[in-house]
Amino acid sequence: MNYSVTSSRDEIGYLLTHYGEIKAESCDYNGHLNEGHALVMLSLATDTILDAIKLDAAGREQLNFSAFTVQNNLYYRAEGHEGQAVFAQSQVLAFDEKRLRMFHRLLDANDGTVLVELECLMLGVDMAARRAAAWPEEVAEAIATLAQSQNTLPVPDNAGQAIAKPALG
Repeated sequence: MNYSVTSSRDEIGYLLTHYGEIKAESCDYNGHLNEGHALVMLSLATDTILDAIKLDAAGREQLNFSAFTVQNNLYYRAEGHEGQAVFAQSQVLAFDEKRLRMFHRLLDANDGTVLVELECLMLGVDMAARRAAAWPEEVAEAIATLAQSQNTLPVPDNAGQAIAKPALG
């Protein structure tokens, strides 16, 4: 599965990841979006957030720092089908010195139907030590700026159903 994505930001603060249409190879024998492919698609939305907080490829190399996923929770809301135009809507839920919680929704680009939701917990990692570490200053500042810009967004109903730390504001 190969999706070429673009990203943007909407007028109320969500980061957006644009995929185009669901590809045939992303659909299973039931004719709908396969759960593994949904996770891969939403992991690209995680990359949209990481790019926004200075952990894009250049930032990871310069800082010798990255973020590793330690927990994901997927929620399936509606079927996605081959040829359906979709995009992801992403927000930061909470963060602390080493952790970052985010939430993504995969939506139908035509009517806004939520197809899949993903709550994700990331851990900052010093790549030299390959151990959890505090966010570098410029990353911590970028996370705080993004979180502040999204602080009026509603907390998704499913947020916190399985991931408890760091606590929601």
